[in-house]
Amino acid sequence: MTSSIPDPRNKLAVAALTIAAFAIGLDTFVIVGALDVISRDLAISTGAAGWIISIYALCYAVFAPLNAWTFKASRRRNVQILAASIFTVGNLICAIAPNFVTLAAGRVISAYGAAMFTPAATALAAELLPPARKGLALSLIFGGMTVSQVAGAPATSWIAAAIGWRFSFGFVVIAGLLALIIFAPMMSGIPDKAPEREDGPTAKGLPKTIYGILSVTLFIVVSEFIVYSYVSVFIIGSLLGGVPLLSAALFAYGFGAVTGNAACGVLTDRFGPYKVLIAAAGAQLILLIGLVKFGQHSTLTVLIAFLWGNVSYMYLVPIQHRLLSLAGDRQKLVLAMNSSTTSAGIGIGAFLGGILVEISGVMSLAAASILIGFIGIGLAVVFMRDAVPVEGATAACPR
Repeated sequence: MTSSIPDPRNKLAVAALTIAAFAIGLDTFVIVGALDVISRDLAISTGAAGWIISIYALCYAVFAPLNAWTFKASRRRNVQILAASIFTVGNLICAIAPNFVTLAAGRVISAYGAAMFTPAATALAAELLPPARKGLALSLIFGGMTVSQVAGAPATSWIAAAIGWRFSFGFVVIAGLLALIIFAPMMSGIPDKAPEREDGPTAKGLPKTIYGILSVTLFIVVSEFIVYSYVSVFIIGSLLGGVPLLSAALFAYGFGAVTGNAACGVLTDRFGPYKVLIAAAGAQLILLIGLVKFGQHSTLTVLIAFLWGNVSYMYLVPIQHRLLSLAGDRQKLVLAMNSSTTSAGIGIGAFLGGILVEISGVMSLAAASILIGFIGIGLAVVFMRDAVPVEGATAACPR
């Protein structure tokens, strides 16, 4: 039985996973701040440039459950080192890509590495800390990604505007190499868990509630990324001192994501995933509308971005917390399914947003976000509140 006090070695391993998650976070969000620059440099439309986000996200959606099955019997340390190496190589290809096709190929490779790493790292972090601190464990992994938005998304946005978008990918390559140097030795000594019992990359026999919760993930993510994918299009202008408004807004968003993510783990453990999810999803809808409407209002834009950042990651921990309580001995597969669903939502959101921007302009993004977001909240009311851990679940959800 897991002790209520985490072993120091386990805490060190969770810290290592968090560091690697930082690099993965850079890989995920590097395109957002550079999208407008890429579209101009490659002479493609904004909607076509948005396909770079969709390609990465949809490939991740396919690879996440496939990798969870393919590498289920492999040593966890080896899998995670391989994953970080692959996504670093993918970003190197993006950095030297001469055209859209090569850039897209690099994103496919980096998506493969990220899809291999994130579900396994999330499951391992939850396993290494006591059940009562499961929410904290999940928030630490996502914390690595949110910290990457504080430093990474604004930095890559500034780099893309100042010296070129290729150097933005070069920044991610450096982060990936540093993560490998730190991450690999710190993971030594972590024991390997027995392989999970699924016989293939399918989910036969899982509780039906899990599929309902995955639908919550899909609609909330689509609602968010219809707007977020195109912030470089509608957040324009400068703050005092000539600071680019986009970089300032992305920094505020990322900083808010860190503070909100840190609070979310504690709130989820204290109040339960249902209440935290509903509050976060509702607040996000309001702030997304405000961001589209006031995207050129300097200080107000930055303030909205900060508040949005606080709630934008709060839906992730409650959903994964509930899924872990339902997954039994197939936690890695279920987390991979949720990662897959999240990435599908990112890809769909970026694709739909690109169509709307081309046809109706940026203001239509807010209307679409509201509609899809309300569907997600309605599904959460149905499936999150009534979900009950199945018999034999390895980690109970604190209430």
